[in-house]
Amino acid sequence: MAAFTRRFSFGLLACVALLAPPLPCLAQALAPMPAGSALAATLPGTNIVTDGRWEFTLEGRVGVPTGHLQVRDHPSPSTPFSLNDLGIHVSGALEGSGAFSFTPQDAVRVSYLHYFLQGSSTQARSVGYNGTVFDPGSLTTNADFYRVSFNYERTFLRSPSGERLVGSAGITWAVVAPTLSGGGQTNTESFGGIAPRPQIPIPVVGLRWDHPLTSDLLLRTAFSAGGLPHVNSLRKEVGTLYLEQANVDLGVGLAYLIRPGAQIEGGYHFTYFRMRETSVEDLNFFELIDNGVYARFTLRF
Repeated sequence: MAAFTRRFSFGLLACVALLAPPLPCLAQALAPMPAGSALAATLPGTNIVTDGRWEFTLEGRVGVPTGHLQVRDHPSPSTPFSLNDLGIHVSGALEGSGAFSFTPQDAVRVSYLHYFLQGSSTQARSVGYNGTVFDPGSLTTNADFYRVSFNYERTFLRSPSGERLVGSAGITWAVVAPTLSGGGQTNTESFGGIAPRPQIPIPVVGLRWDHPLTSDLLLRTAFSAGGLPHVNSLRKEVGTLYLEQANVDLGVGLAYLIRPGAQIEGGYHFTYFRMRETSVEDLNFFELIDNGVYARFTLRF
C-alpha cells in the first residue's frame, strides 16, 4: 500500500508541475463581449471567446474497487480471483486530457487514463494463473492498466444562462497486463498479445450536462459508454482470439471558477471496465467495478 501511495502521489505532483507553466497567460485581457452575454462570460466553459480555444485537464481519483481476474492457459489449472481476494482494496487513477475548439460548438480531445490496482494477499491454497501454479503463501498483484482515447465533441445546447449539453463520440484503446508474483515466480499475461499492446479500438459515446448554480459554480454530470460484443480481435494465439469489452464512466460533481480560464471540480465517479478474451487455448477475463471520488483541475486559454 505504501508503494502504491508513493507512486500515485508522485504521478499527481508531476502532472501538476507540467500543467502549471501556462497559468501566466490567464492575465491577458479578455475580448469584449456583447452586453447580452455578460452572464455567460462569467461561467466556466460556456464561451470560446472568454475561455479560449485550448483546454487542458488533470484529474485524480481514489476509489473502492471490486471485480474479477482469471487467466487460463489450457490445460494448466486456472483460479478465478476477486480483486479483494488479491488484496486490492483501494484504487487510484490519473487522467489527463487536451482539447482544441475549432468552432464555438466543435472540439477534438485526446486523453490518457492510468489506473493503479495493486495489492498483496496470503493464499491458503495453490492457485493457477496463466500456466503457473503458485504455492500457498504470499502473492503480490499488479493489475495496473491504461487507456488512450480520441473524441469529437459537439455542443448541442447552449443557453444565455450558461446551461450546456455536450455530446461526444470517439474511440479508445486499452492495455491490460496483470502480473502475479509469489514464491520466487512471476507471471504476466498481456490481454491481446505476447507483449503489452493495445487492443483493437473500441467505439465510445458520451454526454455532458452543465447546469449553473451561481455565476462561478455549476453542477456537472458526465456519462460515457462503449464496447464491443464477441468479435474477432484480428489476432491469433493457438487459433483465433475473440474479444469482448465494455467501458462505462459516470461522474457527478461541482465545478468552481477560481479565476477566468481556471476551474477546480470535485465529486463522485463510477467506473465499469470489462475485457474478456477467448481462444482454443486461452480464457482471459478482467473486470473492474469502482466507486470513488475525483478532483479535477481545468485550464483554458
